[in-house]
Amino acid sequence: MAILKIVPEEVYQVLMEYLSDSDVVLLPESVLADFSPEVQRKFRRMDQEGQIDYDFGGDPDVYVDVIRSDWCYAYRTLTAAEDNASEDQT
Repeated sequence: MAILKIVPEEVYQVLMEYLSDSDVVLLPESVLADFSPEVQRKFRRMDQEGQIDYDFGGDPDVYVDVIRSDWCYAYRTLTAAEDNASEDQT
């Protein structure tokens, strides 16, 4: 199950600064502040380097999909499901 959120363009642009076309791990600064200075330095170095070797250990804590066009999987799946639901009601 998922939640669909329609995002204003200005908010979307900010999100896309962090959610690129590759897999992303987000670390809120408020959480980073709870870690030791040594661990903070390690994460800041990883942030600067960009790419990290990480496989999500199975399932990530949060999934995010972005509908960017009418050919993407989420668009096709959600519109087909909505069309099927409408047909079932008739």
